[in-house]
Amino acid sequence: MGRWIATLVGVALAALAGYMVGKQAPTESLPLEQISTRGSESITSELRALREDNRQLRQRLDQLTREQERLAQENEILRKQQTTDRLLGGSGGELPANPPK
Repeated sequence: MGRWIATLVGVALAALAGYMVGKQAPTESLPLEQISTRGSESITSELRALREDNRQLRQRLDQLTREQERLAQENEILRKQQTTDRLLGGSGGELPANPPK
């Protein structure tokens, strides 16, 4: 029961503090043109930055794709070499003295 009362009092105090801070905050009003100009400029600069990031990410993706293809080719070459070595007896071990019937 005591916890509930303490919680309610805490919530009420937080709401009161938020209300008081909001009431004392300056309410400067800017002309609509200034607000839209500032907003437009910030959106334009943010859009430029996002486009540049996108370009850099695409370049990095292309590099990674080329690297992945190169590694896949090397892997295929190594797999073929390993298969050839096994078939030629390189890693298969000794043959049995008498072949199984």
